[in-house]
Amino acid sequence: MKSLSGRGVARRRFESCRAVFLCVLGVIAAITVSGCSTTGDSAPNANPALSIESPVPPPTAPSAEDSAGKGGTLTVDRAIQEALSVSPELDQAKSRVAAAGEQVRQAEAMFYPRIVLSQEYNTTDNPVYALMYIINQRRFQPTIAFNDPGRQHDVVSSAQGEWALFEGGSRRFDRSAALNQRRAQQEEVFAMRNQLVARVTETYYQWLQSLVFIDVAEKMLEAAQLDQTLGEARYKVEMALPSEVLRLKARTAEVRGSLVTAKSSARRFQAALERLIARPITHGEIPRPELSPDEPPLSAAAEDADALVAQALNRRPEMAAIRSMVLAAGDRVKSARGGLLPKLSTSARYQWDSEEIVDGEGSWMFGIQAAWPIFEGGMTWSRIAEARSRLQEVQAKGRQIALDIALEVQQAALAVQEAEEKIKVADERRAWAEKALREVRIIFEKQIAGVDSLLQAEVSWNQAEVAYTAAVFEGRIAHALLRKSLGDFAQWLEAKHE
Repeated sequence: MKSLSGRGVARRRFESCRAVFLCVLGVIAAITVSGCSTTGDSAPNANPALSIESPVPPPTAPSAEDSAGKGGTLTVDRAIQEALSVSPELDQAKSRVAAAGEQVRQAEAMFYPRIVLSQEYNTTDNPVYALMYIINQRRFQPTIAFNDPGRQHDVVSSAQGEWALFEGGSRRFDRSAALNQRRAQQEEVFAMRNQLVARVTETYYQWLQSLVFIDVAEKMLEAAQLDQTLGEARYKVEMALPSEVLRLKARTAEVRGSLVTAKSSARRFQAALERLIARPITHGEIPRPELSPDEPPLSAAAEDADALVAQALNRRPEMAAIRSMVLAAGDRVKSARGGLLPKLSTSARYQWDSEEIVDGEGSWMFGIQAAWPIFEGGMTWSRIAEARSRLQEVQAKGRQIALDIALEVQQAALAVQEAEEKIKVADERRAWAEKALREVRIIFEKQIAGVDSLLQAEVSWNQAEVAYTAAVFEGRIAHALLRKSLGDFAQWLEAKHE
């Protein structure tokens, strides 16, 4: 009978432990389900590492729709829009903003009490712990052998709460620092957007410039082939030397090489633009470049460099970001100073002890704790000094950024003025060179001018065409860089939607 009763007790203990284990599993499952429901929208993939997609789709054979250009000609505004929507750099910056927002939530969570539910099962034959289990379960008897109380079991269910009432103001300043850090990260997003728009604009105009160079090289090749034909005709009637025909052929080969170089340059800039918009550019989307300087004149506004610098310092996201970082660093100094003040906290605990779950006793405890660190080996003062050094570093970085922005604005304003003057000079030079080439070709056809005069006129016209093309697109790029230095592109999406 004693053996049977012992087996029954062991069985009840096993069932009790199993019930506790299932209860704990239920709690964990409930917490897991609730966590998945709150984060399901932000993280739909179980393993983000497996959901990384290639930013540029693999090339496929172009269809008729692609050949015509699905969205028509690729304009600079459309390229900017696509680059902003698919930029991995912007996605990284937005993720940093989200992480900074979570840091704010973590700082705010420090103001709330902390409640912990726990479930434990312990068994021992250690006299100290065994007697403690017996006392907590209200089973103490005077006849218990203190040196050998036997093996004891304890199932503990507890609820514990802690609440830090005052920590020297550190939590408040930590929260303020987190808020300012999040504002700084948000301004960094606008700064990256400003940089990205300028980069797309510059690359787009460089691509157009290379396309215009192709047209110029093709015109030069046609002219060189025409001159070669005229030279060969003159040679047949014994009006030209063989050396003159060879020089004309060499000129044709040289121009053909320039055309190959122009096409290679266009492909390189197109590849750079495809990297920014994260997709291949179809043939139907390639624009037909125009040489007219269609940008609004900014040379008059660029003359007042001081006003532009003041405008840039007020509008650039980098300055707004560094101001928020300075505020955050100042809050961290104040938070570190809180370590010198006393701290006050409370704690409460309710505990239920039983040997076999069914029969148990509860107990509670409440306490108030006050602590004042009088001496910690100078640790708190070291943290304050470190925070002050970080603050001085951020302040110095702010002065550096302000100087860099001022220099960038001044250089961009001078570049705009120089570009507009170059366009005027290059346009005049091109007109005179084209007129001179027409006259020399006429007298060359009439067998009055020699090959040297024709080649010299063609080289002058070629150089004038290239100089004008370069000046026009340098002007467009200079306008874009000036707008970037002023921070005009930071709110590009918002400005387009207004």
